Amino acid sequence: MSTILKQLPNFPTQPKLIPVLTFNLKLKSDPQHIYTNTKIDKTLNLATIENGEIKSIDNEFGFQLLVNEIFGTDDLNINISINTAYLDCKLYGKTPNGSGVKVNYGGRVQLTKPSVDVITNKSKEATIDESFVTCNPSFIFDDSVEEEFKWVLKENLIGKGRFARDDDDNLYVQYYIYVIR
Repeated sequence: MSTILKQLPNFPTQPKLIPVLTFNLKLKSDPQHIYTNTKIDKTLNLATIENGEIKSIDNEFGFQLLVNEIFGTDDLNINISINTAYLDCKLYGKTPNGSGVKVNYGGRVQLTKPSVDVITNKSKEATIDESFVTCNPSFIFDDSVEEEFKWVLKENLIGKGRFARDDDDNLYVQYYIYVIR
């Protein structure tokens, strides 16, 4: 039987988050209420993504990615007592050569006043700094995906985002996505 080491190593250097991607997702409509069940402390809303884009930003690694024609859904499972939504998002899209892409992510949205004001159309945008909108995306590609995009398959990605509305009151979810080093 093995024993547990009694001493942990020295505290490591704090990891760096390096921005590499943006997600810009337009919703088809405001999230649709599905149900509220106070006995289990849950509300479910469904967000339908009508269109969107994932693209790389200039980064020190030279990582590249472009996914367009994005559509999908996001279950917003709200724990009523703590005013926090747990995300269950599934996105589908195409790379420039037509390869299929699936993106899954969980995450959290703390329903703070700035975010709720955008969701309920009382304001146009919340800044990323005043929002608590996070995600942890993972990617699946079909066999013909561009070689330079495969880096996302081996990285742990984390995103921080916000809600915003355009001049026509369309609701968007926007993220900066980071690699951890």
